[in-house]
Amino acid sequence: MIAIISDIHSNLEALNAVLDDIKNRGIKKIFCLGDIVGYGANPNECVELIRGINCKSVVGNHDYGVLGKESLDYFNKYGIIAILWTKKVIKNENLKFLESLPLIIEEKIKGKKVIFSHANPKSPELWEYLFPDYVDDAFDCGDIIFVGHSHIPFVNSEEGNLLLHEGKIHLDGDKKHLINPGSVGQPRDGINKASYCIFDEKDFKIEIVRVEYDIKKTYEKIIKNGLPEWLGERLFLGR
Repeated sequence: MIAIISDIHSNLEALNAVLDDIKNRGIKKIFCLGDIVGYGANPNECVELIRGINCKSVVGNHDYGVLGKESLDYFNKYGIIAILWTKKVIKNENLKFLESLPLIIEEKIKGKKVIFSHANPKSPELWEYLFPDYVDDAFDCGDIIFVGHSHIPFVNSEEGNLLLHEGKIHLDGDKKHLINPGSVGQPRDGINKASYCIFDEKDFKIEIVRVEYDIKKTYEKIIKNGLPEWLGERLFLGR
């Protein structure tokens, strides 16, 4: 079993809830699809949690923004405020960890080429969004492709969308699949529960899991640290 998490966005309460759920299921192998920081009030704690567990991670665009590798012109006004605040508070050792992360991880699982990327792996540094109804040419990159970035959980095949929001599905071994585990720290599909997915690599099954967490506590931290109130309000709405 493999757990895939993404888009934590400095939301410590959501990350802890998801990691507890993963631990309770006895899953030890975890991949992270980037954007560990940005938007939320606990960048150091979230990076340190990822550093401290058995987790392979790729880098996301907000991680790049904090590293100064992505122009702030790319981000909306809330993202810019959060990135500038994060730059002030993040520890040097956590910056070094973000700096060490690759854009893509490739694994071979039961003869399948499995790709882990934040955005479209065709050109990951361009940060192209992929959605349930828009996958561009991502299927050219591998057999099973895990991406984040859009904060919308879904399972897609070359024939179209197969699963949205949450649930279980068996992957057809003869088809290519694109999977987004959704966002741990800032879900945007209208459901305010944290989202991640489980890949059963033996039976080729995917489960998108939703986990409740203390949104009020996260909201209060955002306000206390002088970050835009909207970044807390949107968590209640799942958008």
